[in-house]
Amino acid sequence: MPLHTALALLKAGADPTRLRLLVLLAGGEATVGELVEVLGQSQPRVSRHLRLLSEARLVSRFRDGQCIYYRLDPGPAAAAVATPIIDLARRRDVTVAADQQRMAELRRRRERHALTAPDRSPLRARYAGDRPDESALAQVLTDVLGNTVPGDVLDIGVGSGALLRLLAPRARSAVGLDTARCMRVLARARLQQAGLGHCTIRAGDMCALPFPDLSFDIVVLDEVLAGATAPQRALDEAVRVLRPAGRLLVLDRILPAARRLSAQTTDAVLFENQLAAMLREAGLKHANPAWFPGRSLQYALVVATLAPALRRTGTDG
Repeated sequence: MPLHTALALLKAGADPTRLRLLVLLAGGEATVGELVEVLGQSQPRVSRHLRLLSEARLVSRFRDGQCIYYRLDPGPAAAAVATPIIDLARRRDVTVAADQQRMAELRRRRERHALTAPDRSPLRARYAGDRPDESALAQVLTDVLGNTVPGDVLDIGVGSGALLRLLAPRARSAVGLDTARCMRVLARARLQQAGLGHCTIRAGDMCALPFPDLSFDIVVLDEVLAGATAPQRALDEAVRVLRPAGRLLVLDRILPAARRLSAQTTDAVLFENQLAAMLREAGLKHANPAWFPGRSLQYALVVATLAPALRRTGTDG
């Protein structure tokens, strides 16, 4: 890093308010309003400090609906300069400790609001039925992934963040995508309370993912494929952002092919042979489903990889 760049970064962080902002954002992305509430300063003043940090590329911003979120910039400058300074500031500083306590309470309030909001039909739908609990998810992930280092992870249909909480601790980066605002609020609050500040939660359509090609090592279709109006298109988009040696994980209600004729359900489900055909159409090969324990075979996790003939080098057209 050139000397003038290092000096500019150090100068950007050399202010009490900006340093407090960096420490807060190290714990997870936040809106200007949330940062104003925690710091007890005016919105114009906080916005000015955030602008200076953005110009120095120590923080970045993105829009989620009507809100603008700020987070530590994932680039090398923030990692090289901001992270050591943040670690020093966290040690036994009364002001920083008070900031973090207020932010933790604010996140608990966000979680409660998401769970009690008047219009929470998407959230009710995600908790309907008998989705596997976190311990069952953890066991099946261990069985199918082993010691694989997740790298860069995308969880499509992140919901409450339960699956991403299991993948994120060892991941280099982790993105959760959901169309329902209440689920994004809930996932963001729970991931941050779990200390996973490097996770980011975004709004997005699984049939038009807002990411470049070859962006992720693991892509999860998290209980969204069975109810999708265009499931093949969603699979094709997942393949587009998957790196050549990456893995696609499909977690959903999947019924064995033998039950297809006898199954009587109005719920959104995938049948095992139906999913296999869709994966082949997307250029993927897959292992046998890993079924979750229960009274009947219903939920399963399927791991798929790009078929050798369709593996991309990153230079393909």
